[in-house]
This record gives sequence, structure tokens and C-alpha cells, in this order.
Amino acid sequence: MDVFKRYLLHERILVRFAALFGMAVVLFVSAWTLSYLFLPEGILRGRSAGAVLAGDDLAAGSVLVEWLRIFTINLGVMLLCIVAPNLLRTEHGYPLGYTTVIILCILYAITLGTDSFTLSQGGKVPPSLAVLGRSGVYEIAAYILATTATYSIARYRLKGHWPRQSIEAIVSDHPFRLGREQWIGFVLAIVILLASNAWEAYRIMLYFAA
Repeated sequence: MDVFKRYLLHERILVRFAALFGMAVVLFVSAWTLSYLFLPEGILRGRSAGAVLAGDDLAAGSVLVEWLRIFTINLGVMLLCIVAPNLLRTEHGYPLGYTTVIILCILYAITLGTDSFTLSQGGKVPPSLAVLGRSGVYEIAAYILATTATYSIARYRLKGHWPRQSIEAIVSDHPFRLGREQWIGFVLAIVILLASNAWEAYRIMLYFAA
């Protein structure tokens, strides 16, 4: 665990990103494979807040409006579910956002493996490199970059085990802020999110045009 912690909390953002991304890839492929083999098709369809907000049509019949809608949803997820949790550290010193981004990664893998998308893909999707043509993997990459870029903002630490946990303030001589490298990483995460959401909006347009 000390080896993992050394890289996940490394002072360089590229090292933190590579470590967390590598862990996410292993868990993603595992969850995708298991869900494809053993879970029923469509098990998560319509059961997430994101699916409800995204809807099942092209917003206002416009790719631009759809792009803005998708980006707004995903930016909200990034800020509320990825960045905000980093204000807390686990008992072992890991930013809580590391946990939430892994959960989102696994949920996306299950969505792929069971075809639980709002707009059905025509059946369960088997694991393959074709996933690189989808926007979801780049959204996850953006989330991972965002959480590793903001790992230093923690103000509090969780103590004990759920559900009997307490929160204590972190006392540190270091400022709770983002350095130049971290700001660059965070802005890049938003740029990746913008680009991947544009691709997703375009794919949705093609779906309705077919």
C-alpha cells in the first residue's frame, strides 16, 4: 500500500495521473468483462441522475444545444462528485475524489457491458478497443486528471469506519491551494471534457439522423 500511496500522492501531477489512470483501466476492463458476461442487459438504464438529465432526444434539435447540455451535466459531475470530495481525505490519506472517480469508472464499465445507455446501442457491448471511439473513456480520463490536479485542496480527514466516522481538520504548514502545474492540469481536464462532449453530441445527432 505504501508503494501505491507513493505514486498516487506523488508531487508531480503526471505521476499521480498515470498511477490512478492505470488503476482505473484495470478495474474498468474487469468490471466491463464481468458485467458483459453475467449481468442482464439494460440493468442500469434510466436509473442514474445523469441519464434523467440527458434525456432521450436531441436537445432542441441542435447539436450545439446538445453539446452545451452534455457539458453542463458532466462539468457538474466533475465539480460536485470529483473535485468537491477532494476537500476530504480518507483515514489513509487518499483524497476522497480518488474513490468517487473509480466508482464512476466502474459504473461506466457496467453501462457498456450491459448496454444501459439511454439510447440503446443494440445490445450488450463486448470488451474491445472500439471503446476508444466513444466519448465516455475520455470523460473518465478528464475526471481522473481533475481529481489528481486538485488532490492538495483537502481541509479535513475522515476518521474511523463507516457509519461511525468523524471528521477532523487537517493542520498543515502548506497552503491549501493549486499550484501552476495543478491549474494547468485542471484546465486541461475541462478542455478534454469539452472535446469529448462535442464528440458525444455529434454521435447523438448521427443516431437520430439514421
